[in-house]
Amino acid sequence: MKTSRPRPLPPASHNRSLTMADTRLSRTGHLLQLTVLGAALSALSLSAVLSIDTLAQAAEPAAKPASAPATQINLESASLTDLPGSPSRVRIDQSLGVHAIKQRDGFVELDNAVLLKTYVYAFSKQAVNYTGILTPNTEMIEPPAPVQASAKEKQQVDAMIAFDKAHPKLRIDVDDIALDAYVPQGKYYPIDNRLFIHSAGYYFDNSPYHYTYDHPEAFRHLACADAAVMKTLDDAIANYQHFHMTIFATVLGGDAKTQGLLLRVDEVQLKDALGNVLIDQKTQ
Repeated sequence: MKTSRPRPLPPASHNRSLTMADTRLSRTGHLLQLTVLGAALSALSLSAVLSIDTLAQAAEPAAKPASAPATQINLESASLTDLPGSPSRVRIDQSLGVHAIKQRDGFVELDNAVLLKTYVYAFSKQAVNYTGILTPNTEMIEPPAPVQASAKEKQQVDAMIAFDKAHPKLRIDVDDIALDAYVPQGKYYPIDNRLFIHSAGYYFDNSPYHYTYDHPEAFRHLACADAAVMKTLDDAIANYQHFHMTIFATVLGGDAKTQGLLLRVDEVQLKDALGNVLIDQKTQ
């Protein structure tokens, strides 16, 4: 918030100093001056009174407008922040249901914890834990109360699981990818991130449900022999710029007991900030 700068006071009026010539004023002149001065003081007093009255009127609170009617909240589509203290529910209109699953070029975008949970049960042989799917994830020490699924929510989860079984090809978009300097001997750029580590678990929203890659070590080195692309990458690395990446993978299996989904990495695309593909590396 800007603070008002103090305004300088106006310059004092330049009253003439009394001189010897002023002593020649007659008594009548003195009386006339006193009369004029008294009138000026009276006008000033009246102005001050009016100003005080004006300020008092301005200080009076304005009439409060009529309160608006309370807004009705749709319990089916309310987010957690909309209903403080109410039972936690997954937003039906956002992440629960086949309609919420995004596809691009035949690949399902794996981008949230609910979808990952349904994929785990789609490719495991264990019974579906509806409560585990619907209970939100949290970083708090005290876990949230388990959520019991309604009949409608069970139908939506079952539909998602059936969809997942028929769509094992996944797409995962990640950001903030850092590369190390080019290695001339191997003609590749090492990835300076915790990506593509065998048996490492990756998750969404602090969820215990996670996915792992099956022997993804080859993708930690991105091969490149194009001089123009190398210059672009070298300049970006020198300026500490990071990249985007799209990972294409196939589901190999799931285990509800360990809450894990096993993926095979098939292809990796390294992209610049505008989405242009710089390196496209596939499984050999």
